[in-house]
Amino acid sequence: MQKHKLRLLAVSIASLTIIAGIAAYFSSSDMVTNSFEASALRIRIQEPSWHDNPTIVPDQQVDKDPYILNTDETPAYVFLLVTVPAQEVSVEDDQPDADKGKLLGDEPQNVPLFRFINSSGEYTADPFSTEQCYNGGWYFMEMTPVTDDTGTVRDYTYLYAYTGDNQGNTMAVLNPGERTATPLFNKVLFCNAREDDTLPGSRQTIGIEALGIQTEHLRSSGQTETEAEIIWQYLKK
Repeated sequence: MQKHKLRLLAVSIASLTIIAGIAAYFSSSDMVTNSFEASALRIRIQEPSWHDNPTIVPDQQVDKDPYILNTDETPAYVFLLVTVPAQEVSVEDDQPDADKGKLLGDEPQNVPLFRFINSSGEYTADPFSTEQCYNGGWYFMEMTPVTDDTGTVRDYTYLYAYTGDNQGNTMAVLNPGERTATPLFNKVLFCNAREDDTLPGSRQTIGIEALGIQTEHLRSSGQTETEAEIIWQYLKK
């Protein structure tokens, strides 16, 4: 899924020159119209390790490594918005020494069905937590639960900004033809849900959306155009 936004500046310049002589009047005029071609901003997601339509079982890891590639001519700041499905399930203990079939918690709970696994093999071990692990080069901004008409959480949406080698929330420039140095994560882990839950036979989808905005002409008084939260506000307008 792709989305992009670009602010464009159109300029038209006209000049008129009048030349006056001493004894007589000689007049002349000249009009110049300057045309500018609007730059393009196109980004896309690459997942080199992903294989379409995998069949998964509880507690299985699946390769999934989202990068962003700037395919056009405009330097960009980029973000990834990841939507993870949620469902009320009974979660079993996945520790090696656990009794087979031992449940965590006294009753089913609403949990994210997938955990992000980073390049070090780390993931959030608590199956009831909404936190996610991710790779360096990215800055976590916010997590938003998405509910249905009954108020039940159906998805968790995570927003990340690409920062590259920068510290904190200072965004990195993704130049034309460049790809983010690291993927947001390298694999996903399917939750260890009890097999008699409603998950078998269902189709679960992780939504990933890349968003970008040009790096220039984003400054406003007293603010810097490199801070992720400020740039995100520009992009949302």
